[in-house]
Amino acid sequence: MKEAFKLGVILALYAAAACFALALVNNVTAPVIEKQAQEKESSALKMIFPDADGFEKIENFKNPNPAASIDSFYKVIQGGQTAGYAIKTTGPTYDVTTLIAGFGADLKIAGVHILQTSDSPGFGQKAADPKYQNSKGTTFYGQFAGVDASKPLVLGADYEAISGATITSNTMGALISNAAATVQNYIAGGN
Repeated sequence: MKEAFKLGVILALYAAAACFALALVNNVTAPVIEKQAQEKESSALKMIFPDADGFEKIENFKNPNPAASIDSFYKVIQGGQTAGYAIKTTGPTYDVTTLIAGFGADLKIAGVHILQTSDSPGFGQKAADPKYQNSKGTTFYGQFAGVDASKPLVLGADYEAISGATITSNTMGALISNAAATVQNYIAGGN
């Protein structure tokens, strides 16, 4: 009994030391990771809206679909005017995807940039692959540019699926549609 107690105390000390080490590493790396994430987001915004003068963060808005989180919402400023809107959203695809969708003031999609996806390698990952091209010669995310987002996007009519990744294709369309609905609510004053 004494030996079991001694082993339990030793194990508890090792566990406490490991927890302390992990907390220390987290405190050192968390600010670096956050800074890199912000830089990646800023870069994506500039890719979608290269002529923008700036991006004004919007705080008060209504998300019509709580299954997908709206992580950031921006008003795109160009020449002192609102040129469009951009939304960073995270939601379920085959696994989980975070993307930024940009919309012109007319609710046409200015562009989509996939920041991160943990969908299945080989199929779902093609959504973010700049080398993957659909039958029209565009990337999966590139095909959304210019599409009218004033109504929910329909797979097969508004955009083409990735072969073998129908779930990813459908749900990414749903994420973009939800972002567009958030913009519509905001423009209509339903924030």
